[in-house]
Amino acid sequence: MQRSATIPTLAAAALLAALPSPASAQAFGGAVLIADDYILVGESAHEREPGTVWVFARDGDEWASVAALTRGGIGRTGDRFGQALAHVGDFVFVGGGGVDGGQIDIYRLRDIASPNAMAESILTATHIGVDATVLAGSGNELMASMRRTPEGHLVMSMRPVSEDEVLSPGNSFAVPFGGLSSYALADNLLVVGNPNEDIVHLYERRDSDGDWEPTGTLSPPGEPDERTLFGYSVAVAGGEILVGQMRDGVVHRYAKADGNWQRTGTLEPADESMRPGYGVSLAADGETLLVGAAQRFQAYRRSGGDWVEAGASTQYEPDGGAVPPAARLSLEGQVAVLADPSADHGLGAVTVFSAESGEWAHAGRLVADRDPLPAISGGEVTCEDGEAAGYDCDEVDLLAFVPWEELGGGRGARLNDVWGWTDPVSGREYAIVCLMDGTSFVDVTDPSNPRFLGYLPMTPGSRAAVWRDAKVFNNHVFIVADGAGEHGMQVFDLTRLRDVTEPATFEADALYTEITSSHNVAINEETGFAYLVGSSGTESCGGGSHMVDINDPLNPVFAGCFAHPNTGRGGTGNSHDTQCVIYHGPDEDYQGREICVNSNETALSVADVSDKDNPVAVSSAAYPNIAYAHQGWLTDDHRYFYSNDELDEVNGLVEATRTLVWDLEDLDDPLLLTEYYSDTQATDHNLYIRGNRLYMTNNRAGLRVLDISDPENPVEVGHFDTTPWSADESGFDGTWSVYPYFETGTVVISSRREGLFIVKPRVRPLIG
Repeated sequence: MQRSATIPTLAAAALLAALPSPASAQAFGGAVLIADDYILVGESAHEREPGTVWVFARDGDEWASVAALTRGGIGRTGDRFGQALAHVGDFVFVGGGGVDGGQIDIYRLRDIASPNAMAESILTATHIGVDATVLAGSGNELMASMRRTPEGHLVMSMRPVSEDEVLSPGNSFAVPFGGLSSYALADNLLVVGNPNEDIVHLYERRDSDGDWEPTGTLSPPGEPDERTLFGYSVAVAGGEILVGQMRDGVVHRYAKADGNWQRTGTLEPADESMRPGYGVSLAADGETLLVGAAQRFQAYRRSGGDWVEAGASTQYEPDGGAVPPAARLSLEGQVAVLADPSADHGLGAVTVFSAESGEWAHAGRLVADRDPLPAISGGEVTCEDGEAAGYDCDEVDLLAFVPWEELGGGRGARLNDVWGWTDPVSGREYAIVCLMDGTSFVDVTDPSNPRFLGYLPMTPGSRAAVWRDAKVFNNHVFIVADGAGEHGMQVFDLTRLRDVTEPATFEADALYTEITSSHNVAINEETGFAYLVGSSGTESCGGGSHMVDINDPLNPVFAGCFAHPNTGRGGTGNSHDTQCVIYHGPDEDYQGREICVNSNETALSVADVSDKDNPVAVSSAAYPNIAYAHQGWLTDDHRYFYSNDELDEVNGLVEATRTLVWDLEDLDDPLLLTEYYSDTQATDHNLYIRGNRLYMTNNRAGLRVLDISDPENPVEVGHFDTTPWSADESGFDGTWSVYPYFETGTVVISSRREGLFIVKPRVRPLIG
């Protein structure tokens, strides 16, 4: 069978984008196991709940959840219980670590579905920078990584000895560090794949004393000039080692001859459409082999020393558009499961297949049964003694909360940007809430009784995106998304919300297609121009400002490009965010000009875009410990600009959340006046200014309200934490953005995995 040298470029990009991150590997389906009549699914990390192993059993033709195991029957958030699973003999082994250190909990299989199932025994690892993780089980032997050493992960062989003594430790050895490693264990053979370095390590048991020792490595054939993801999956079946090489969509076969493992052939998909992702996972049981691919798997059976195609599973369509999934396979008899922790926008799902009819057919879909955060409405919840309805706060009262499940998006669709619109006719106030797969509209005129009005899905043919952004001009909202494929800029007439009596699904009124995806959109409402930054498409403008005339909102017209030379990580002027105004600040040279202040990853950029045919780079400025110039906002008098750096905290460049204060008295020479440090270590996100108040939403630090009456000496005067359960402030969850411009003083906050918070700071801003 002939094949191309590599999978198509676009498919390869999608493939690499979907590979599991450490975070996705902790979602539901990060570990999966079929053990006799049960399917076990690990969900080792959750924002609010402890790590859990969900146990499913047959219920007629369906699979039903029968138990939810947690460490010690209780667990605690961050324990990573369930990050690895193995089945040996009569026992199931559950690996975990996190806040409690490395640990393997051992359950007797016959009791696994008991509502009060408890571990019979526990193995505690010496925790030195790595969690105790089950690697693989086979026959009556378990391999488990126990701790980190200078040479690699210390792996120990263990075998059950008796009913009373669950395991007896054997010898241990160091496996080199491998990033996204894969493991396969068979009699006398351990195979460890390291796709980050395109290498597979082999360990075999010595005949002399039964101990394990390294016996060689495998590498991709030929001399590839780039990473092939060789070893992304490994299996041992039919006396062979099988190694998935994901970049090319093949599985290599190795057999032992004259004491050495030698490549004997290659498996390739029968259907070329399965090429992207082919080899993402492997599972073997007896004479059956399954090779995972994008949204399905290819089955093989052993015949005459060869692998013969035995059909493919039916294709499944996960919500959230992950193509291909970061899949894990497990197989036992005529049941197979394909776990995709990236499905449903990262909540994870497991698809069950059965071959009982002779073909591998869809037999169910498993998800975690978590209770949503409770909605809050009906009356203001006053912040008292640092708390409002369980949320940490100070001088900010909670008016209402709408969980993401009630905002119209698909399962797991996290929130991102938020903006607002006030109807000039009725004075009603509306929150415009962006999610991964569309945009939600919520009437917040009565802020303690918000009303969901409907949902505008993402552009048909585009894909769900972590980044969606919206701004308003002339009673229309303009919406872009980054990494979303053929999304364009949606235009929606907000006056349509006036007549909504029941929640509706909307369609865009217009679509601007001169770009495909954009990271952000800014609008100068004084001029009627939109500035799309970080764009892709026929005219990307180097990632700088793709300028659009939107004075006729339903007929946007391309107006020109601006990209500040030698800024941005690629030096092309790529902007992450921008604010464009008719400048009325102290620099007389630019008064009345249309000025944009850009956050360009590596620098602050100032541009004069008054002439769209000939925009001018005015100045750029760097600052100490720069990691990623993210976003910022001008004071009302245009004298000062407050900005943030998204990565300086996580890169260890600063010790606390930092906000930069710039003096723009001379636009040709921006001056960094001071750095304000919060009492948190959270990463920065979006900030906006109204009068003498600065409102910033810094991920897991929630909303922070600063008094900037003295611009060089900001003072925090209130806060509201949307994720009070997060002990670790370093992550990229929690609040995304805030809209503080409603005349009533209502402030709306988007919180990624939580929902829409409607709050009211007690001290109103002084304006003008």
